[in-house]
Amino acid sequence: MKALRFLFVSLFIFTGVAYCEMLTLNEYLDMVIKNNSELRSAQLSIDAVNGKLAEIEKFYSYSLSAGVNYLDDRSGRPYNPSVRMDDMSKLSYDAGISKQFATGTQVSLGLNGSLGRYKYAPGPAAKDHDLSDIAPFVKLQQSLWKDINGGSTKAGIAKSKASAKSALYLLEYKKQNILLNVKLAYWNLSYAKTVIAFRKMSLTRAEKILDWTTRRYNMDLAGKSDLLQSQIAVKLGKLNLKLAYEDENKANRVFNQHLNIKDDKIKYNLENFKDKGNDFKGSKMLSKKGIRADVLSSLENVQSSLYDQIAHDKSSGADLVLSGQFVLNGVEQALSDAVQHITNGDKPSYSIGLKYTLPLDFKLRKTVNQGYEAAKNSAQKSAEYAAIQESNDWFQLVDNWNNAKLRLDLVIEIEKMQQQRQEEDKNLLRKGRTTTNLVLQSEQALDDATLNVLKNILELIQIYEKASAFYGCQL
Repeated sequence: MKALRFLFVSLFIFTGVAYCEMLTLNEYLDMVIKNNSELRSAQLSIDAVNGKLAEIEKFYSYSLSAGVNYLDDRSGRPYNPSVRMDDMSKLSYDAGISKQFATGTQVSLGLNGSLGRYKYAPGPAAKDHDLSDIAPFVKLQQSLWKDINGGSTKAGIAKSKASAKSALYLLEYKKQNILLNVKLAYWNLSYAKTVIAFRKMSLTRAEKILDWTTRRYNMDLAGKSDLLQSQIAVKLGKLNLKLAYEDENKANRVFNQHLNIKDDKIKYNLENFKDKGNDFKGSKMLSKKGIRADVLSSLENVQSSLYDQIAHDKSSGADLVLSGQFVLNGVEQALSDAVQHITNGDKPSYSIGLKYTLPLDFKLRKTVNQGYEAAKNSAQKSAEYAAIQESNDWFQLVDNWNNAKLRLDLVIEIEKMQQQRQEEDKNLLRKGRTTTNLVLQSEQALDDATLNVLKNILELIQIYEKASAFYGCQL
């Protein structure tokens, strides 16, 4: 009979292993990264912000411009006192490449050209002429106040970068929270399964006591009270086991939710979270490896508001702009092509100019400046508070870790002592030297001690995973 029972149990274990694949925490994380919509959305948002960071550099990118214009003029309008045209048809075109440099200098290289035909009015020079002209040029523009050495442009770029980095850190913080919840879901489910196994063992012990008490009661060696207490213990064991299954179902749903699965059934075996407690033994301490991402976001907000104020100050005040142009071939295009033809003016031309601007909205600018100053101060105060809060959170995390480690040593010792007490009370009960009530009390005390050990290990796991997610801690 024992051989048959052993064979049945062995078959059950092996078939269970065959149908329940072991899923490690890292494998679960890989599955979540591939399937979790919330996590994928956060990662896509991070990729989008990284793309926008690269886009900010477009201020210094080359740009190509090209245009074309057709003119058909039959007005006979004189383009020069000595030359009068009957009609003119002309196709003008231009193309150029522009770039702004870090110094704030805007440079354009290109060419102007034209093709067409014009006809002089009756007179000594009356005849048709073909028009063909190409004039390469170089243009330069430099702000001498606002954007000297690229001050305004650099401030605008720095502000955009800081804003993008702030958003990026917040997205990273959101991603860290999601991954933390994923890990906790894994360990909570492992804990729930461990509690079920423990409750089953506890119920089995209670049922053995009930069987033993029932035999004694039938032999008139135990009272009705002992029998009732044993029956109550079994009922409580069944109730606790049912509650443990309910907790497992909740943990199953959260576990599957991260995989985008609408179900409360799990087809995997998980790592035993109790084994994780071995990683925390000894004098291992938490060590902070970095600043929490939400604090980094606040610091970038300070930089963004600071550069925003600088960019506003430079763009809203007076400015003096130097501009120049050099045309390699031909006179200014504003002159008539007839004059170009007659004078054969294929010579370089130069131009240089200064332009001064001063906005007159002094009162409005003062009000706006106060707004930028307030925004900068607000960002600084918010960052200071975030840094203090993060520091307090870290020290509290370290305190919780140290206290939980000390408690773990104590509850493990208590559990061992309760096991010894429970064994001793059972031996005394067999010898008739104690009561069923005292044995059941020792059984309950052992259950409480074991649950305290499990809860303490789970608390250490939660503390460690949080420190790892937000501060880069590694044991």
